[in-house]
Amino acid sequence: MSNLTAILLCGGKGERLRPFTDTAPKTLVPLGGRPLLHHLLSYLAAEGVSRFVACVGYKAEAVEEFLRERRDPSWEVECVNSGDASMTDRILDARAHVGGRALICYGDTLANVDIGELLASHRASGALATLTTYPLHSPFGIVHFDGSGRVSEFAEKPALPYWINIGFILCEPEAFAYLLPGSDMPTFLSALAAAGRLYAYRHTGKHLTVNTEKERADAEVEMVEFFTYMDGQQR
Repeated sequence: MSNLTAILLCGGKGERLRPFTDTAPKTLVPLGGRPLLHHLLSYLAAEGVSRFVACVGYKAEAVEEFLRERRDPSWEVECVNSGDASMTDRILDARAHVGGRALICYGDTLANVDIGELLASHRASGALATLTTYPLHSPFGIVHFDGSGRVSEFAEKPALPYWINIGFILCEPEAFAYLLPGSDMPTFLSALAAAGRLYAYRHTGKHLTVNTEKERADAEVEMVEFFTYMDGQQR
């Protein structure tokens, strides 16, 4: 995957994770004793990605210091500081450091996406961009009952017939013609969809996102599967 560069969106303030994010950016929140960004980089590297552009803003110096101290010598890493710019403007600023295809990843999300399979799906569809999606799960138990009120089934937090965007967006260079300065990610993706050039890749493995302290605590419990995968890749 020598022509693939991962664009890591690490510039958000993470206000729902205060007080942790009063002193550090969200992407450095600890999971299993190491920052979330460490796990994201390690996973992508295990999948064959070695070129990274970190889009930083809030508490940028903390991310830059972490990358100076912890990055693998075999990685190529650039930091692009766009200050308080929007997510899409950060991506536009990062484009100067991307030579070919880009894989856009959210800095607060982990998923054991098979990057090789994602790339194969992307190529087969002829898409300009392929969006990784994940089944939406109900946060509540669902009760099924008939007209008399007799319960026939109870499903605890089932998958719903909808799919959500979890990042891992694989883009051809031409896709960025649809990304306008000052716009947002939904506008970018909607423009690609309207042109018939956006496809979906269905991921049904692990997916963790860290927006709140509860999500961080839940992710701590589930991180063991990521550790197991990465340990196996590094043997």
